Amino acid sequence: MDLRKMMYFIETVKYKSFSRAAKALHISQPSLSNAIKALEQEVNAPLIERTTKQFQLTELGQQFYERAQSLIAQFDVMDTELKEMAKGEALEIRLGMIESANYWFSQVILAYQKHYPHNQITIIDTLYNQTVRQALLGLHVHAVITNQHIIDTEIKSELLYNERYVVLIKKDHPFATKDRITLADFTEQSLIIGMPEFQTSAQILQAFEQEGILPHIQYKIERFEMIKVLVEEGLGIALLPQQYVEQHLSDNLMIRQVQSEFLHRNVYLSTMKDRTFPKSIMKLFELIKAAHVVLE
Repeated sequence: MDLRKMMYFIETVKYKSFSRAAKALHISQPSLSNAIKALEQEVNAPLIERTTKQFQLTELGQQFYERAQSLIAQFDVMDTELKEMAKGEALEIRLGMIESANYWFSQVILAYQKHYPHNQITIIDTLYNQTVRQALLGLHVHAVITNQHIIDTEIKSELLYNERYVVLIKKDHPFATKDRITLADFTEQSLIIGMPEFQTSAQILQAFEQEGILPHIQYKIERFEMIKVLVEEGLGIALLPQQYVEQHLSDNLMIRQVQSEFLHRNVYLSTMKDRTFPKSIMKLFELIKAAHVVLE
């Protein structure tokens, strides 16, 4: 039994069609059919039901499909690891990252370049829980810096730091001189918030819910930078992660602490469990983990 036949079988199940799978694999349909038949002969049992018009696996076929997926995934990991080890210090390191980590991570890159100046670093947005998981297990990224605590048998999440959310306002806003700001003070304010499906927005809205307060949400914006622009234009106020918003702050803007035990979040470094990384990538992880000591 070879990997090629396994891959053919997986693609056939994926497309639920011999013709569509053959097209995706760039082979003829008879070649694909013969490969699947040869596979069935090797296991001495049918894997695909041929008595119905609808594509359907046999019970053994379903078990074989799940095992084959696992084996192919392990092979892909091994293949990637060996190629990365062979390249040594001329790698492209791909990281998924939340927008709020950009500023402190730039300092990590400066430190990393002194050790491995020839490695290339690619930063990719990974904003959703499922996207993070798919990016890691699909080997699209080596690691993800995220505010999502992913509990998964195949993914390791290490806590980097905890940070508060602070309110971003114009310097002439009434909050600027207010002695104590609470979430109750937001009911009469136009709140600018990120998209509801983002973890940051979900955490902020949960804080309001936990305190029994209904905020007046005026705008939903995808990017933090755009939120800052709207606040500066006087269109509302925003709650943003402190370590992000306090960097490169406009002269017209300021941040204030909000008295709430719920307005904080954790940031994690997530990697694929049991994956072996070259020394140069492990050094980057080491610097990322060390950075939070300074931040705290």
